Amino acid sequence: MTPAYTLMLDLAPAPAELGALREAVGWARNESDYPAAFAGSFAIVTARDASARLIGYAALVSDAVRHAFLIDVIVAPAWQRRGLGRALVARAVQHARASGIAIVHVDFTPENEAFYRACGFRIGLAGILETGLGT
Repeated sequence: MTPAYTLMLDLAPAPAELGALREAVGWARNESDYPAAFAGSFAIVTARDASARLIGYAALVSDAVRHAFLIDVIVAPAWQRRGLGRALVARAVQHARASGIAIVHVDFTPENEAFYRACGFRIGLAGILETGLGT
């Protein structure tokens, strides 16, 4: 069966629609971060439903040599647990691999460990330090 969504690479969404998607999953809208955050991305993967509504987003930042970091994997609540998140991650990793990137890193909260394991990530130790800006 063909998925009822389309994945796109490097087509940044409008800040307002990404803000709405972020809000739908309980995150701050942070619309003012965009388009500057888009410009700093190595790759952007979006998913849109049949009516072209943004239903998924993921971004990679990278040194463009060896390492990339997967950030902001977001799936609209109505589309969660249907394989879209894994499809977003797989497309981002595929792009990294095709670009010669050997290692893709991801930070996540404990409740998302099973998801990232299912995406093929080996779980290790990492650290996050939030500076208090933009949270």
